[in-house]
Amino acid sequence: MTERRKLFLYPFVHSNGFVDRIKGAFSELGYDIRPFKHLFRPANLFSRKENWLVLNWYEDQPFRKGMSGPKRWAFLLAFFLTVCSIPLFSSKVIWVRHNYKPHNVSTHSTLYTFILKLLTLIADRVVTLEMTDRIESSVVKHPLYFNDRDLFQFFEAIGDTQKGIDFLYFGSIKPYKRLDKLLEVWPLNQKLQVMGFCSDKEYAARLYSIIDQRGLQVDWNNEFVKEETLEDAVSDTRFVIMAHDDNAMISSGTFYMAMSLGANVLCFDSAFARMKAREFPFVKIIEPDNLETQLANLEYVDSSVVVNQAVDRYGEEAIRESWRVVLTT
Repeated sequence: MTERRKLFLYPFVHSNGFVDRIKGAFSELGYDIRPFKHLFRPANLFSRKENWLVLNWYEDQPFRKGMSGPKRWAFLLAFFLTVCSIPLFSSKVIWVRHNYKPHNVSTHSTLYTFILKLLTLIADRVVTLEMTDRIESSVVKHPLYFNDRDLFQFFEAIGDTQKGIDFLYFGSIKPYKRLDKLLEVWPLNQKLQVMGFCSDKEYAARLYSIIDQRGLQVDWNNEFVKEETLEDAVSDTRFVIMAHDDNAMISSGTFYMAMSLGANVLCFDSAFARMKAREFPFVKIIEPDNLETQLANLEYVDSSVVVNQAVDRYGEEAIRESWRVVLTT
């Protein structure tokens, strides 16, 4: 029996379903998937040319919240020692860039710039989830929120029924996602459902102030939303709205969850939005200056069509084949 090739993965377990989806793809491609920390076992010094390593969000680690003083310095030392030792154990390092920078880091962070240069040196290949002219990379496809079978079973259970929510904005609420900019131009006669928690008290106060001062029909409780509750809401929505800052993201989990659950997607103009609008008829770019007229004249694409197109372009086979190219060339 042929021995399965070893692939070490960081992180090995994560609340983001992205990790489980790509683990499934790697397993189908014949890899024995192991936690990143197992890479540093002495025996792997002698098999470095056969050891694959895939890193996700690794450049964000030194910027974890809640670390300061000696604890932070000790963490930084351990981080750099780990990065510098990686080439001793693996010569096939794939670094997946999910964002241009951590969302809590200054654009001009010297430390972050140094970390990017260091990881670029050790990486055999840099991978992104979308095409971008800001990073020289190979591109793999972002997985959907569910695997194909679960996705179709989910929609068989709920059917293509009348949706109860016209417009939904969801996800962790942070300034770069520009909910404030959306609220500043949201039509007074349209209802908007907002689901997500904002940990920035000052920003949350600003959002509530806009809602109150403009008299908007916005339903938002600033609290964490259970996964099942959010799934039910998104699948019951006609249009999900994204107002993200163009320079803040390479890809968007919000988009792929919305598409997976059959929602049409409305985006403020960005490189990501233009790319997806060219790819899918259910993605539309909205302009802040003409929002009321645009919302009143939207063409809705049935959720069954959305899901079928999503699986065709970003289903399990598409994800697996995009990774096959990266791992074999």
